[in-house]
Amino acid sequence: MKPWTCLALACALLGSTNAKSASGDRVLVLVPKVESAKHYSKFLGSLETRGFEVSIRAASNTSVALQIDGERAFDHAVLLAPAAKKFGDGLGPLDFTRFVDDGGNMVVAASSELSDFHRKLAAQFGVVFEPRSTWAIDHANYMKQNNASDHKVVAASNFAPAPAILSPGFAGTLAKNQQKPAVYFKGIAHKYDVANPQLVPLLTGAITTYSGKDKGEKPIENANAPLNGKSLGLVSVFQTRSNARVAFAGSTAMFSDALLSKRGGDNQRFVEDVAKWTMQEKSVLRETGHRHHLSETGEQPSHYRVSNEIVYEIDLSVYRDDAWHPYVADDVQFEAIMLDPYIRTTLNRTDSTLSASETATYHGDIKLPDRYGTFTFRVNYKRTGYSNVDVKDTVAIWPLRHDGYPRFLSAAYPYYTGSFVMVIGFLALCAVWLFSDEPENTEKAAAAASKEKSKAKNKAKNKSS
Repeated sequence: MKPWTCLALACALLGSTNAKSASGDRVLVLVPKVESAKHYSKFLGSLETRGFEVSIRAASNTSVALQIDGERAFDHAVLLAPAAKKFGDGLGPLDFTRFVDDGGNMVVAASSELSDFHRKLAAQFGVVFEPRSTWAIDHANYMKQNNASDHKVVAASNFAPAPAILSPGFAGTLAKNQQKPAVYFKGIAHKYDVANPQLVPLLTGAITTYSGKDKGEKPIENANAPLNGKSLGLVSVFQTRSNARVAFAGSTAMFSDALLSKRGGDNQRFVEDVAKWTMQEKSVLRETGHRHHLSETGEQPSHYRVSNEIVYEIDLSVYRDDAWHPYVADDVQFEAIMLDPYIRTTLNRTDSTLSASETATYHGDIKLPDRYGTFTFRVNYKRTGYSNVDVKDTVAIWPLRHDGYPRFLSAAYPYYTGSFVMVIGFLALCAVWLFSDEPENTEKAAAAASKEKSKAKNKAKNKSS
């Protein structure tokens, strides 16, 4: 029996095994011909060992369908036919994009003979591959053989700091005298959109790596190529807002048995990390419940009042090692938003829940803002490599009732005192004015007396005359 026939039978026999993926166990593998699957027997065998139901199809097989009766026919797709100009019966790049939008995960492997189909598909996720027949070349870091060397087989070791995706040997700090792991890469490079937070350049070139035509041992004319160093992408991963995952690798050879078993490289572990993350076997984060209530009574009313003190709680779990575990972090934040955040605070973890269940509970004692309106209670948690958690509740905050305000405000005591002092002073002034006698005016009396005397003298003179 032929090797690839045995592989297909093994896929069918292992189909009943439960996979360790949180999103499903059905994998569609598209190769140039079914016979080509024998070159990837180790990679496909690792998928089977982990319990996936692997279906191998030729790229030209017209029976290939991503959806049947409006439902996904597969949970994951692996494209190992970079030169294919089409798949199935007229499946286009948009069909694979819709597959991802519908929650499917996808691994896309390329080569220097990349077709326009793959370029259009990659461009949908911010990945732009280099021109056809170009290679990623490095004359300082390459696979060294006994009597010959191939500078197109790059020994790449510039990994992204993404511990949620890569094993500690790749993403962690190295111990003293520990050699940095390398991954053998033979294929085409790509540009990646640095402004896209959903795209992570997982493996990039070294300072001596560049993209160009194969010029043997004299690539001097390509030394100043615009795409080189860290800007040269070798493997990039993408996670959509709906938490579907896509991986783009510029090399089908790195998945092949030839490089997976090559001494001096760590392709086996790296490819397994990429596949596990893409097929959601690890770093899958979910919210299992959330709630909020008044601090005093523990009740959740239909609406809150301004300045109420409440308790907000949320439960988080992470999937890894074929099981759900409590997610432990110190950066889970709560927001109360009305156009802009009025409150943003870090939630505290309730340690007592870690040993009792598969979730970790985070809580916060929150005083609502002194502003009424319609608010959104939100926990928007996004971290590199983990699934996005975005939990929203629309909550009405009402003003206080007419009898709900305090009778006297402590902050207004100086104003109260000033008002009373003014009233008392006014009353005192009125009392003094009302109950005091009017003093005699001696000057007016003397003037009136002198005036009478003068009148009397004038009368006397008039009589005498």
